Amino acid sequence: MPVLPAPLDSFLTITELDEGTTSFGPMFQHKFRETIPDFPCHLGVFLRVDGPRLIPLSYLHFRPFGDIMLVGGGCTDGRAFVHMTPEQRDQVTAAGGILLHNLRYGFERFADRCDAFFGYCGDPRAYAVDLQAGFVPTPHERLLARWHRPLDEVRRRALIAKAHAIGPF
Repeated sequence: MPVLPAPLDSFLTITELDEGTTSFGPMFQHKFRETIPDFPCHLGVFLRVDGPRLIPLSYLHFRPFGDIMLVGGGCTDGRAFVHMTPEQRDQVTAAGGILLHNLRYGFERFADRCDAFFGYCGDPRAYAVDLQAGFVPTPHERLLARWHRPLDEVRRRALIAKAHAIGPF
């Protein structure tokens, strides 16, 4: 699977970052009114303009927690879209948006590091994108799971209980 589908790959770059503060700290602060996490794993989507110039566009955090991975901090800077052409904006919309591809990239990138991914989502727009990316609701409000490995029902319930015990993340 390509990192980004064509034609998005012609003007967007998605990558794992050693830290997210430098590029995405202000965006995260604006969205969540908190400091960006200072531990791995950070994913960023950049808009490429004027050759090598990169504009931070979208951020997502994957946090290893034993046999599960917690997914959160998803945000996109709508102000950065002014640097796109109308055609590029239409292509992003037609492809399902930036967050969808950031999630898919993370699911593929970190699949061998966990038995399941969990998200905690209270935003209706993000929730719809999370479901489109493969998350499914759990019995707990706002807690989502993404099963990428065959696991029996007992194991799934145990992982859901573990993620739920953490509380909002």
